[in-house]
Order: sequence, then C-alpha cells, then structure tokens
Amino acid sequence: MRLLRDLSLGGAIILVGMSLGGGLYESVVMAPNYAANVPESLEHAKQFMRVTNPGNYFRVVAPLTQIAFLITLILNWRGARERRWWLFSAFVLMVAVDVITFTFHYPRNAILFTDPMNTPPATLATAATEWIYGNLVRVGLIFAAMVCGIKAAMTRRAAD
Repeated sequence: MRLLRDLSLGGAIILVGMSLGGGLYESVVMAPNYAANVPESLEHAKQFMRVTNPGNYFRVVAPLTQIAFLITLILNWRGARERRWWLFSAFVLMVAVDVITFTFHYPRNAILFTDPMNTPPATLATAATEWIYGNLVRVGLIFAAMVCGIKAAMTRRAAD
C-alpha cells in the first residue's frame, strides 16, 4: 500500500509539473505573440494552430492531474493529517485552475481566435492582455499546487 501511495503522489507531482511547464511555455513563448500587432498576429496564430493547439494538451493533462491528486488524497486519507491537507490543497488549486480556464480564458480565446480580422483591434488587444495576466494567475496556482504536492511528499516521509 505504501508503494501505491508513493507512486500515486509521484505521478501527481509529475503531472502538475507538466501543467506548470505548459503554462509557463504559453506565458513566455505563445502569449507575447498573440498581443503583438493584432489582428494579424492572431490570424497567424490561428493558422499556425490549425491542426492542434495548447488546449489539446491541457484537456488531457489538467483532468489527469486532478484525478491523480484525488486518488492520492484518497489513498493517503488515513495517513498524517498534515499530508492530507497538502493533498487536498493541491487538488483544490488544480480545480480552481480549470474554473478560471473555463470562465475567464475560454471567452477570451473565442474573441482572439474565432474571427480576429473582423474584431476591432482595441478589443483584441484588451482580450490578449487580459489573457496574458490571467494566465500568470493560472501559472501561480499551478505552482502553488506543485509546492503542496512536494510538501505532501516531504510530510509523508516524515510521518512514516
């Protein structure tokens, strides 16, 4: 049982790290290109992401991360109380990331990528800037979830 708890926690930490890496990549590499020279930059981005886009990655990694933390929380429920709270916090933070994604980022994605050539440039620039700052919030929450996962791992070792 201890091995299963360790493996589930390790998997959750790896998945949250994948989310963090993806979010940082979007903030550092992708997002600055969205906000530069709108609407042409957005039309280029739309053409570039014709086959796949970051959503294809996050629609797999985000729920897997949440599921991994939930399973890890369940497997460790009878363990140290402190560990349980770190795992619960990581799970809640990852759910919050998805809530922000669906309520804040998806509407801006629609503005930015549905028909950028027919949307006023000022509207696009505002949506792009909001998207960038909103993504920094998401990255911060994902980082906090990763810290919680690592703290749970450290607590686990101290509790055994």
